[in-house]
Amino acid sequence: MAERSGEFSIIDRFFSSGSAAGPWFCKGIGDDCAIIDFGDSRIAVTIDMLAMGTHFLPDADPRNVGYKTLAVNLSDLAAAGATPRAFFLSIGLPDKNDAWIEAFSEGLMELAKEAGCALLGGDTVRTPKNPVTGEHSPAVFSITAMGDLPPGLGLTRAGAKPGDDIWVSGTLGDAYAALKYRWGHWAAAPEAVRLMSRRMDRPEPRNALGRALLPLATAAIDVSDGFSQDLTHILERSHVRARVSWDDVPRSEALMSLPEEEQREAALSGGDDYELIFTAPPSLRKAVFEAGIAADTLVTRVGEILPSDGDGTSLTVYDAKGAAVILKNGGFDHFA
Repeated sequence: MAERSGEFSIIDRFFSSGSAAGPWFCKGIGDDCAIIDFGDSRIAVTIDMLAMGTHFLPDADPRNVGYKTLAVNLSDLAAAGATPRAFFLSIGLPDKNDAWIEAFSEGLMELAKEAGCALLGGDTVRTPKNPVTGEHSPAVFSITAMGDLPPGLGLTRAGAKPGDDIWVSGTLGDAYAALKYRWGHWAAAPEAVRLMSRRMDRPEPRNALGRALLPLATAAIDVSDGFSQDLTHILERSHVRARVSWDDVPRSEALMSLPEEEQREAALSGGDDYELIFTAPPSLRKAVFEAGIAADTLVTRVGEILPSDGDGTSLTVYDAKGAAVILKNGGFDHFA
């Protein structure tokens, strides 16, 4: 398998051994959450940093910025099957804009109340000043979120087995398509833009589904960097391969109004969906569908896990005629 590049190589090269520095044991750096045992209790902990200009357009509604900043962390807890309980917020701001901060906090606390996840602390600083222009760097936000798990349970990217089904929650590609529209790269009807923009601005963490999958799924991850890239993380950690049917990949009516090539790019390689990819044995298909119904979330079987061929892990996406679908790109990476 080719050497990893970008942000994931940074984690692998410089930080993957950090868990050996202390007595607390977790399931390892590089997963959606650290899963930590305290006596008979088990918790999941995650941290995500987001920045204006990278994760949000400069003119983004601050209410949506606050909402999404917490949503992406709750999505990580969902991928572990954890119930959100608390979070800590650190924020760097270029200036003290009370109206902007108030709107940000309203969006943040709206989701916190919906999820029953309490803000317990944090920190606030001013972003660095450019000595040449005199301008401060754009705002950055970091949340550490915590949730609890039943003893002995918790989903990770490892555990997918040959023969397992590959499943996806919800639909894929809307958030990426909305971004391409806002950049002026793609065109879409106004109603399609409205629906896809909602998915980009206010993703829905799948925490209820994650909890329901705890006794069923063998591996799970949330779709933040793109379906193909995030599924590949499962394949790497589980040492397996996969085949996915493009025609089975769930897409909204809004996305399906776009040309086929754009649909493929958005659904397979676009990010920001915050849906769940998970694997489960074929014998549990009925139970998986029932879990989706209980969580009021669409679940779709899109492929199967295959044994490793000895040359590393690989993902093949094929169309209705059995021909391989060429992926437009590998997904989002901050440093690639």
